[in-house]
Amino acid sequence: MYGAIAGDIIGASYEFFTFKEYNFPLFTEKSDFTDDTVLTVAVADAFMNDLDIAKTIKKYALRYPARGYGGNFHKWMYSDNMKPYNSWGNGSAMRTSVIGFLSKSVSEVCQKAREFAEVTHNHPEGIKGAQAVSYAIFLAQNGADKKEIREETERWFAYDLFRTLDEIRPTYIFDVSCQGSVPQSFQAFFESEDYEDAIRKAISLGGDADTLACMTGSIAEAFYGEIPDTILSETRKRLPEEFLQVIDSFYEKIKIR
Repeated sequence: MYGAIAGDIIGASYEFFTFKEYNFPLFTEKSDFTDDTVLTVAVADAFMNDLDIAKTIKKYALRYPARGYGGNFHKWMYSDNMKPYNSWGNGSAMRTSVIGFLSKSVSEVCQKAREFAEVTHNHPEGIKGAQAVSYAIFLAQNGADKKEIREETERWFAYDLFRTLDEIRPTYIFDVSCQGSVPQSFQAFFESEDYEDAIRKAISLGGDADTLACMTGSIAEAFYGEIPDTILSETRKRLPEEFLQVIDSFYEKIKIR
């Protein structure tokens, strides 16, 4: 979870600025959690405690309302309607990373990623994005190397994962679609050397910085297994106690930290 949440917090300072630099302060006065973190924690809580998915997501969102939710999600969270709204946005992929850590099989990964995405994002691209990120995390947790993760992800989800960051960056713009941000997040991970490098490369693309870093960071954590202590401490101090309780329960469950 820290991989996704730290990425979100670090990226939040660089969203909306077409920021394409690699060397930048990881944490600033503006570094704070966004909807990516709120909904990642909500998914973890619902998954671990077998709670109603839509109700749990809506409850967390309403408790932390001013965190940058997309327009359609914002309408949904304030409505009495529990039906999905056919979104293909990357909100599904950024919130479901914990499924890759908590699932025990490929079939469970794909089924749970679908269930946790489609309560709002029931468009095929929204579901695919959530499944792809969760599946990559599952593979990394089970010892797959980058070559296998790339080949499996491309085989099952038909993403183009062979464009380099140097090829993507010059023309890349802010894109909240799964199809326009999930492959780019994967590439930042593939070209990375460690967790921090992955986060920096994701943000350097100049797009939806917090969500790119959230998705990239979740895969990087699963693969590298370590996040620098300085990043962890800066992340924890920016989170509410109730988030920390869910996060600590998550790590007790998967025995990573």
